[in-house]
Amino acid sequence: MKIFDWIIGYFNKVRSYFRKNKQEQAVRDPIIETGRTSQEEIPSINEEIVKQEEPLTEVEISKLAEIQTATELQRLIAPPIKIRKRIFDLVEIEQEVTALNKKLIKVQIKQNQIEPVRFPQTYKTEKDIEELERILQKYDNKQNLTLSISAIDKLKSRFGQFDKFLQDRILTKIYRIREEKRRKEEETKKQQVKELIGRIENLINHGNLQEAQDQISKAAISITGLRNPDQKKSFREKLEVLKAEFRDRQIREEAKRQAKELKKQQKEAERKRSAEEDKREEERKRREQVDITRKQQEGDKKKKEEDKKQALQRLLDKKSDWQDFAKVLKNNGITTLYHFTDRVNISSIKETGGLYSWNYLDRENIDVARPGSGAEARWAARQFGLSDFISLSFVSDPPMKHVALKEGRISNPVTLKISTEVCYFIHTNFSTMNAADNRSRKGSTIADLRQCRFDLFNRHYSALQGDEKKYYQAEVLVKTWIPIQFITNINQF
Repeated sequence: MKIFDWIIGYFNKVRSYFRKNKQEQAVRDPIIETGRTSQEEIPSINEEIVKQEEPLTEVEISKLAEIQTATELQRLIAPPIKIRKRIFDLVEIEQEVTALNKKLIKVQIKQNQIEPVRFPQTYKTEKDIEELERILQKYDNKQNLTLSISAIDKLKSRFGQFDKFLQDRILTKIYRIREEKRRKEEETKKQQVKELIGRIENLINHGNLQEAQDQISKAAISITGLRNPDQKKSFREKLEVLKAEFRDRQIREEAKRQAKELKKQQKEAERKRSAEEDKREEERKRREQVDITRKQQEGDKKKKEEDKKQALQRLLDKKSDWQDFAKVLKNNGITTLYHFTDRVNISSIKETGGLYSWNYLDRENIDVARPGSGAEARWAARQFGLSDFISLSFVSDPPMKHVALKEGRISNPVTLKISTEVCYFIHTNFSTMNAADNRSRKGSTIADLRQCRFDLFNRHYSALQGDEKKYYQAEVLVKTWIPIQFITNINQF
């Protein structure tokens, strides 16, 4: 492996040697080509090129720098002796010198662009103007003045630089104009300062201190811009006097303001005190009125509750012939009525004290977790005037319970046992079929109760035929409320 590494290293050195020789040869060729041009001739040639009116491009500047570098490096390749050890290779020296020459040429271009200062020969030119005026005065009365060609040439030669003279004289004119402008500006500034001083004095006298303070700051800046030191000093002294007057007036105005503010605060405190007293009095009256209103509302609510209780209690009044109803039920073996509901409703039944019609629940805003009757049943109840009645069945497993389960209105049904005493209530009705059936006979009399098919209630629904199934669904309709004491099995839940 070492022999292969040595061979690879050797070939890399040879390749590097030939590459360096090729680079140096590329540098030597332009140096040899410029051998006919001496090093002293190059600067003058470059100077002529730089002075051209057309600006040099970057490529042209680089070319000039390369030629100059090639000339300067002639001495490095002149000796026949090969220099083995040197700080830089010829290629690196050529690159460094070329970069420096490029910078030098760019500096020469910048120097050539600087215009020299020219001083006008005013004395000689003024003499020529006097000579021209003398000639014009001599031929002033002659209308047709003709000059010979030689005279014209002489005039051209003597006054050819007249335009240049006028241009030179423009500098003097510009200076005079500038000085005049400065003088006028100084006068304007001086007048502005005077006006500011007068305005400040007027503002202080009228008590407009905020604007006076702004004008004092502006005047101080304007005085600083003046060039005449005596004027500066004079105006500053006047401004200091005005500042002293301003501070005195400010102190007096502040004292007035504080006195006025104190008076205002006292007045405001008195107003607040009076307002607080009025507010307390209004609050007292308001509380009294609230108490009166609350007591009235409590009284009205209590009376309303009492009226509601009495109205519910009146619903429990018995029919005058209630014993006849008891005999019919006893003779037909009816000892219990039934009402199905979802188990989640039991707590609400206990809290509200019994079963209520859904019309009463809506009117009193009593929520029921899972009402057993659907929208269609409620609509039918309204059509038949049954929305304020609670439906009870003679059988413990009425068909409507299975319909409610199927429709998802209840999920965990329980059957409440109701005392038959509810049949004795004065407003209790009896329906021979489902109360929403058009063929059903409904009424509150003993005759209506006797129309019910008691012979069917001990049989199973599936064993019934035709209209028997409809008569099996006979209902007891209790008006508005069934008190909890009439629910005989409520404590089992």
